[in-house]
Amino acid sequence: MQRGIPNYELYGELLAGQAPDPIHLEPIRERSSKHDWTINVHAHRRLAQIFLFRTSGVYFNVGEVRHLTSEPALLVVYPGIPHGFRFTEDVVGDVLSIQTDRMPSVLLDRLARFANPTGAFFSGPETQCFEDIVILFDQLRKIYHRWENQRAAIIATLVDLITLYLAGQQCDSVSPTRAKPGDIIVRQDSRAQTFCELLEENFRDHWTVSDYACRMGLSASHLTRICRELLHAPPNALVRQRRILEAKRLLEYTSLPLSEIAHRSGFRDTAFFSRTFKSFVGVAPNAYRSSLDR
Repeated sequence: MQRGIPNYELYGELLAGQAPDPIHLEPIRERSSKHDWTINVHAHRRLAQIFLFRTSGVYFNVGEVRHLTSEPALLVVYPGIPHGFRFTEDVVGDVLSIQTDRMPSVLLDRLARFANPTGAFFSGPETQCFEDIVILFDQLRKIYHRWENQRAAIIATLVDLITLYLAGQQCDSVSPTRAKPGDIIVRQDSRAQTFCELLEENFRDHWTVSDYACRMGLSASHLTRICRELLHAPPNALVRQRRILEAKRLLEYTSLPLSEIAHRSGFRDTAFFSRTFKSFVGVAPNAYRSSLDR
């Protein structure tokens, strides 16, 4: 991986933690709208991604190629390949992220066919099975947001079918142009990554900013400046963000009482946890859990 290219779990989530599902599925606009419709060049060590662009006008850099779509399309991004996007505000599409350390070897071998970005792009009009893959994405979206018997097996089957279709239709009919080095290199201070790794390991503990800074050989003010410039928030806010993320997952996937969720998420006090959660999410923890039940 090129030096200076940030490595994320999901884009913008250096603090992503461990998701309960081996995949993540979301509309493209959900994340891109929060970043002014631009996803800067980054990479994922442990994620393969399949993008379904249901509308045209998507500009992408993947590895050393770049392309502006003029029709609906599919794009596969192999783990470790730098990639970035510019979307229009009316973009419609989905991104499927697959954790490589939780996928069967046969699926990993199949995705390895797309390690070369020039063979990982599929134009809708030129791809015979394009509509079939769109239908599979629609089915995956429905089951992904439901909890029922055999959910995990159905998700695994749909992902397997999507990758099978793509492997069977692999072609290089579109030859995106090579990108200039300046298009894909984005400077990122490695100390921000180090902070996020430390935070991932210690967010449940009650470390101060000085504790993190000392472990990194920095002053607290220097660490704060790095976080503000590169992660767009001070260290304390990032700690709270990671704790709230953990709390949301515990609310979604367990029936633990609030006191235990607060403790496991790194909060000393249940009342403070509830106030902090509401300030971040907009609703109290119990209301958030009730909305999921509905």
